Amino acid sequence: MKLFLLSLFCVWSHLDVDGFEVKLRKQSTIYVPYSYINGSAHYGLLTPTAEQTTYDYIDKVVYTVGGTLLHAIDVSNPDNMTIVAHVEMPGFDFTDVEVCGGHVFTAIDDKANRTNGRVIIYSAYNATSMSISEVLQIPVGAVPDMIKPTQDCSQLIVAVEGEAYENPPNQITDPEGLVVIINFPNTINSSYTKTSLDFTKYNDRVTELRPSGVRHVYQENGNPFSNDVEPEYVALNADETIAYVVLQENNAVATVDLVNQNITGVHGLGFKDWSKLTLDPSDKDRGAFQHPYSVMGMYLTDSAVYFRFKGVDYLLMANEGDAKDYKFGTYMWSEEENAGKLSESILPTLDATTRDQLTRDTLLGRLKVSVSPAGKNSSGNLEALYAFGGRSFSIRRTDDMSLVYDSGDDLARRLYVNNKDLFNGHLGDVTHRPFEDFDLRSRSKGVETEAVETGVVEGRTLLFVANERPGTIFVYSLDTDVMKPEFHDIYTGIPDTRTKSWQEMYDDRQLSEIDCEDIKFVAGDKSPTGKPVLFVTGSVTGTLSIINVDVTNPPPKPAKPASSAASLTSELTFAVVTATVVYLCGRM
Repeated sequence: MKLFLLSLFCVWSHLDVDGFEVKLRKQSTIYVPYSYINGSAHYGLLTPTAEQTTYDYIDKVVYTVGGTLLHAIDVSNPDNMTIVAHVEMPGFDFTDVEVCGGHVFTAIDDKANRTNGRVIIYSAYNATSMSISEVLQIPVGAVPDMIKPTQDCSQLIVAVEGEAYENPPNQITDPEGLVVIINFPNTINSSYTKTSLDFTKYNDRVTELRPSGVRHVYQENGNPFSNDVEPEYVALNADETIAYVVLQENNAVATVDLVNQNITGVHGLGFKDWSKLTLDPSDKDRGAFQHPYSVMGMYLTDSAVYFRFKGVDYLLMANEGDAKDYKFGTYMWSEEENAGKLSESILPTLDATTRDQLTRDTLLGRLKVSVSPAGKNSSGNLEALYAFGGRSFSIRRTDDMSLVYDSGDDLARRLYVNNKDLFNGHLGDVTHRPFEDFDLRSRSKGVETEAVETGVVEGRTLLFVANERPGTIFVYSLDTDVMKPEFHDIYTGIPDTRTKSWQEMYDDRQLSEIDCEDIKFVAGDKSPTGKPVLFVTGSVTGTLSIINVDVTNPPPKPAKPASSAASLTSELTFAVVTATVVYLCGRM
């Protein structure tokens, strides 16, 4: 009973006592077609037609890309969004979209010729002709992933992932990862300059970088670091002189000087010690059992956004996790392995307790870990059990990438309390009801934090954290201390976890935001609703939703009159009790 009461006190002590509250509430959802066969729109679950998005606040048009399609969606009536135009590119894959200066920038992967990735620029949607017109194509290299224009549209930064592909048959080609800088000195036309930055100067520095967490993953056939590196995401600092380029699979961030146009550093993100936190590593334990384990988590960040708080520059980072896994015809290579299948000889430093846990599928036996050379010493032994992803969001300083805050196991714990049916869940079978797919992802990346975004409302910096599995958005805020984000709300586009199947909810147009691939915050003065909103894509559901960011911020309380001796004693007693409870909560 005492422990229960103390737990209640702990919950109370973590409430935002000044009354500032944030809630997410859906305004509307539009379902996006995956194809237009014979002019007829076709829809489907598990068809990634809405992956990335951008918003033109002047014309109140949202552009989304996914698969072979670019869509323009009129959101001027936020209760009834309407698709007004589309561009279809068979044989190609749109990977990103941004809008700037009356133009729509897209990145595209050429499936037939992977070296022929390019940026395609279109004019913005023309309401008179009801069309989107192509303006310019710029080749950038193999598999461009993200694009980021500067605010004046004079410069475009492209993260060219250089993801490995099959070529020739039954063999692998791993092209260089690049950061491409495109400059438009006058207007957006064919008079541009292009600079491609590679990572070859770091090929002989891998040993030096490795202690910070930098990974050289695929080393077969002498594959150099510059080809193994995979630029994934781009964030810009306040004056747009520095780009922070996330190298997801390499567990690192590169800094790029946009003025002198060179890569100035590769910074490792380190590792997360799960022995000091709690983790559910098994999909066979019939529940959500969180315990400490002697496992190191590789952050393997996906998206990152820049923000400034109290005069200091930070990155908010989504620690999704990702593995390199190649299956090209008869050629197969993977860094993933079930921890229970590792031989004792490759893990000579493990303690007896961990060795026993590896023999049990309900404990560590099913956990996916890396067996890449990136985690091995000169004797070929793994230095630790390295799991994929941080199952969290982090805040890091931009000047040295030092970790200021990590959410630890907070996302998993809060999700279980809020909606245990979604704990580490995944849309595994469309005929299942969501609770039947509970716990499927515990062995592999957990909630899989995918996208992050920031926004300022009522003077508070808000942090939005979107999780892929199966689809949730957490909201935190920063008040006085960047190391103490305050939790507010969990949103999901899954209205029913017990009655209907995934497919039934989709068919009834109730399901949305499964795999929140992208989120964009829009302040009230630019929003179609006149209030702060998020535009959220659901890759698996093929949806775009407008989510209201409802904020309650009560007026400041009047100053207290001078306290009497008795009331002062009472206040001091309350303060001592509160401090004691907070201390004990930290010890629980």
